[in-house]
Amino acid sequence: TEATPESTGESTSPEASAEPSDTDQDTTSAHASLPTAGSWQAIWSPQHNTYYFYNSETKETTWINPIQPATSELEPPSSSTSQSGPSTTIDSHYAALQANAVAQGIDPSLAHLDPSLASSSGVPSNFMYTAKFNARTGAFAKVDSRDPTHLSEYERAKRMSEFYFDVGAWERDVEARNRAEVEAEAEGEGKKRKRPTKKDLERFKEQKRLKKIAKTAWLRT
Repeated sequence: TEATPESTGESTSPEASAEPSDTDQDTTSAHASLPTAGSWQAIWSPQHNTYYFYNSETKETTWINPIQPATSELEPPSSSTSQSGPSTTIDSHYAALQANAVAQGIDPSLAHLDPSLASSSGVPSNFMYTAKFNARTGAFAKVDSRDPTHLSEYERAKRMSEFYFDVGAWERDVEARNRAEVEAEAEGEGKKRKRPTKKDLERFKEQKRLKKIAKTAWLRT
């Protein structure tokens, strides 16, 4: 159907058919620059856990919703910066993930399925987690639950010693003494080992000879 002047809201009077004013031209150009919802499609990206937008006419893709009106005039600059930050971060991590996949000869579209690629692409630590589970039941276990090291020789000896002695206090005491010795040596005030003199060596040799004679004295009686 052809658009009639009445349907478009235009006046048919000669005065109104004259050239439009500057304000009318600005309004018309602003409406023409707005994207239409028919050409844009929202597509879910499981790798990024968010939607991206695809234009079926121009073949353009973007992370920012082009249909949603801009709110930069209503919000402070800090809020717009914080909104664009996560998209940029996710895009850079995905690019690094694909680069690692290509370097190892893996299809980039399947890179998100390999956890080793995700760990080598610099993904933030809040995207990674560890958990314990029971090998027999398969149920998740507490973080502070027992693991196979609980039955190691060191742990068993430690538990046995803790029954009779305060092993923790002894370990702290040894650690404190070692730390004090290291600090004293660093400051040049540590105890330097005295080298034996020639007289000391002769005395040690004579003591060793007399000790050997004493051990074999019963053979000469």
